[in-house]
Amino acid sequence: MKNDTVKSRERVKRAIHFQGPDRVPHYLLDGGENDVLWGIDSFIRPSDMQPWTLNGSHETRIDAWGVVWKRPLGDTSKGQAKQWPIKDITRQADYVFPDYNHPGNFNRLRAEIETNLQQDNPKYVLGVAPFSSLNEGTHNIRGLQNMFMDYYDHPDYLCALIGRLAEKQYESIRILADLGCDGVMVYDDWGLQTRLMVSIDFIEAFFMPYYRRNWALAHDLGLEVWMHSCGHILDALPIFIEAGLDVVQMDQQENMGLENLTKRVGGKIAFWCPVDIQNTMVYGTLEDIENYVKRMIATLGAYNGGLISMAYTTPEDIGQTTEKMAVMCRAFRKYGIYPEQTNC
Repeated sequence: MKNDTVKSRERVKRAIHFQGPDRVPHYLLDGGENDVLWGIDSFIRPSDMQPWTLNGSHETRIDAWGVVWKRPLGDTSKGQAKQWPIKDITRQADYVFPDYNHPGNFNRLRAEIETNLQQDNPKYVLGVAPFSSLNEGTHNIRGLQNMFMDYYDHPDYLCALIGRLAEKQYESIRILADLGCDGVMVYDDWGLQTRLMVSIDFIEAFFMPYYRRNWALAHDLGLEVWMHSCGHILDALPIFIEAGLDVVQMDQQENMGLENLTKRVGGKIAFWCPVDIQNTMVYGTLEDIENYVKRMIATLGAYNGGLISMAYTTPEDIGQTTEKMAVMCRAFRKYGIYPEQTNC
């Protein structure tokens, strides 16, 4: 029997653990009631906001990690990474990470959590780990092509660098738990359009020991683990689930297929998703978008939970119209009741 008085925080937890919440929890951008508190700056990174400086016909900047970015004059994008701080992986131990875990960086998040707890209906607080990426974090400071070569040429040094990042993430998880977060969000894109970026064997050898350790810590501290990972990651999801991943956030699903996802891992991991941002949300009709929401609920949400709605936070960057965003949000709110379960 579903409880009509379930509050937001409990609703999200029930959805994650397949415990029959009254409806799909929401994180939408239509001004309606949401259940997840996310999108605030979990920590302050002033050194990441350096101004661009003129350099001939281009602008350059160096971020907090020491990566040099470059863009043409008049371009307003993030630009492209052109130089990476770890030029020699055998010297990786000399690299100094930015001080993202400094206690003073979390004042805003601390205030947001205190305000949230004073509400009649507190939301589920999802904190972003300051050291949020192991795979992406490594190739962001080493360079992707260089990292691919390191797998073969210098595996021990590469593993040591990943381990140092993982230790920083371990500290981040402790901080978020101490602040009172309900879940921790990490980011690691593992997929290309049709397959994984690297083999399962590489993921297992270089990353899974750290994922298991860090995710176990999160669980010991009472946090659920959420990870953003886009691309075709179907083959990696089973080992992520085994390692303790509770929620996967993916903005695209059509390259894997909703039915394939639910057949492979349905009822074993919760999904936090918008309608696919590469296809239906861009090329589909308004009716297509509404029908896709219904399919998401009927597939990913067919296990007494398992689906949390989401709106892509910068729709203008990917060609989503205001009308399409409104239709998606309205459909999630209108149809967001999990299919009836025989064991309810």
